[in-house]
Amino acid sequence: MAAPPTEEQLSSGSGEAEVYHDTTYGDGYPGACTDPPADLGGPTIKNTEPHDHQALVFTDSDQLSCRTSEIVSTQKVSDDNEDINEYDAQSIDEDSDEEDDICQYDEQLIDDDSDGEKCCGDEEDSDEYDAQLSGKDSETNCPGKNYSKEEVGKIVDRWFDSFTRQFDDCLDLRKEILARGDKNARLPPYPLKVLPEVTGQCIGRFCYHREYRTHDTSTTASVLGYRRPKVMLQVFSLRLASYESYPINVYGIFAVRDDLEPLRNLVFNRPRDDAVTIEQDFFTLPLCSPCRGMHVLDHALLEVDLWVKKDGDGSSDEKLHSAYVEIYVQSRFDLMRTGQIPGESCSLEIDYMFLSWSVEAVIQVFAKVDHPRPSRFTAFSSGFDHEIVLFGDKFAQDGKVSQHVVTVKQNGKLDICLKLEKAVFRWSFQDGVAGTLSSPDHSILEYGQFLVRVLFAPKNSQPGKICRCLP
Repeated sequence: MAAPPTEEQLSSGSGEAEVYHDTTYGDGYPGACTDPPADLGGPTIKNTEPHDHQALVFTDSDQLSCRTSEIVSTQKVSDDNEDINEYDAQSIDEDSDEEDDICQYDEQLIDDDSDGEKCCGDEEDSDEYDAQLSGKDSETNCPGKNYSKEEVGKIVDRWFDSFTRQFDDCLDLRKEILARGDKNARLPPYPLKVLPEVTGQCIGRFCYHREYRTHDTSTTASVLGYRRPKVMLQVFSLRLASYESYPINVYGIFAVRDDLEPLRNLVFNRPRDDAVTIEQDFFTLPLCSPCRGMHVLDHALLEVDLWVKKDGDGSSDEKLHSAYVEIYVQSRFDLMRTGQIPGESCSLEIDYMFLSWSVEAVIQVFAKVDHPRPSRFTAFSSGFDHEIVLFGDKFAQDGKVSQHVVTVKQNGKLDICLKLEKAVFRWSFQDGVAGTLSSPDHSILEYGQFLVRVLFAPKNSQPGKICRCLP
């Protein structure tokens, strides 16, 4: 059995990490954002600003928990919505929020006379911000120049009518289910806001194509992040809600573009030659680790581009879903949300949460076994009761380091669980506490060698941005 990795091989070090920004497969789909492999074949996390007090403390079993000493002591923002026990009360609360969403979004999209968002400060700052967002026509895929103001108005009107109809249908169905008195029944999720191809802002200097740089399909830098707690997004699951027939082979991408850097942060990424088979009784798409934690000031963009693989060279492949979807925080923190992304041939459902005062947690696992075994790594946090699947059947067990990025509440506890055959092993960590809170006993050695460590908020680097004022 191979020797465990050394502290140097697993350490986070200082200095700037190299990043592959546009790894692509032969099919033209971007690969996962990864760092060059370390000595053990896996990535290492490096801080762009070394801190004297950021020491890596190993326990006797070489499991580690790391956190910078820069922990901000601030008062936690109170949530606008407390946990609701009664099913009907929850529905009423969500209905009210969603109706507010529609009014707000209506104003954003239909205000054709608007010149776009305005920034605080003097006119020079505003001009600089507009120039930064709009860029040249060659640097955007915005189709606004191909439409007149009247044509855009008709497109937005049709979009809004369709969206409100979907919302009303969902609301009626939820009310019907609640009227039956079955509080264990599953309520259908509200439709999320799939953006139209063009909006009124596309004719002006600012629109979602320019804000989120949708023309740029490269992946975001993995070295970006904050050490201080921020509002963050955690995606838990993505599943097909409907399709005409199963099984199907699905490939493509599902990405988040956030405030920190509006480039693709992939949470589902499958090239055509590694398409995932979706069965009739199993609709969930296997998620991959994002490049980094997802930071959300007010809203973020979800990018969907999924295909059904057909026989042949790919020319007959079917587009399953393609959309840009904008999601909003609206001060509704730490509540599980389920949204539906409607499509022509398929609908998607996504479970996600905006976590207040949270940090990025980088989970690294070293595994060495004599022969491959069915295994499943999952993560649980004190900030939510949903599990996060870290590594599934394709988890490397050949002495390499595997990595997954999750979001954890400030000072929150993080449990890493490993299921091997009928045995379950657990490691526990906590933000702000060095070392492991608990780890498996020696019985795990019967299955192989497993070393786990977690780095909380290991990064303090961000791209230069001009502060924008949200409408």
